[in-house]
Amino acid sequence: MADKDNLNLGGDAPQAEEKSGGKGKLIIIIVAVVVLLGGGAGAFLFLSGGDEAEGRDAVAEVVEEAPKIPLYLDVEKLLVNLEHGGRTRYVQAEMQLMSYKQEAIDQAARDMPAIRDGLITLFSRQDFAALKTVEGKDALRADALKAVNQALGLTPPDAIEKIYFENFVLQ
Repeated sequence: MADKDNLNLGGDAPQAEEKSGGKGKLIIIIVAVVVLLGGGAGAFLFLSGGDEAEGRDAVAEVVEEAPKIPLYLDVEKLLVNLEHGGRTRYVQAEMQLMSYKQEAIDQAARDMPAIRDGLITLFSRQDFAALKTVEGKDALRADALKAVNQALGLTPPDAIEKIYFENFVLQ
């Protein structure tokens, strides 16, 4: 029996050494990985942190490229009469002015009488038959945008950027 105990003890001893040796190797590998990652992160921060102005420029570009929020201003209903084929016809339009600049919207609100005057003059010169077509409405929208910005004395990028018809009736 003593031989069995010696054999059994001898068999357990090498296993105990392997287990402690395995844990030591694992700790060394973990420490090595942590040191390498820390050194890599430190090198990255050292090399990229040298030019702070460049970093600020990159942040400024991201801020400038943020989505623009459109601002709208309602133009009260316009009712304009036209002569067509010897008869009096009417154009009724409701519009929204759109800009990304609050200053342009504020100025348009202040100068709404001049805007309405320019739009009424423009609408009254239109050909009634042409306004029945999509192309005629698109041309009128483009001309109306020019008239609004001319009345305001604004040019891009500080100008009113679009006009949307909310209601357009020909009678």
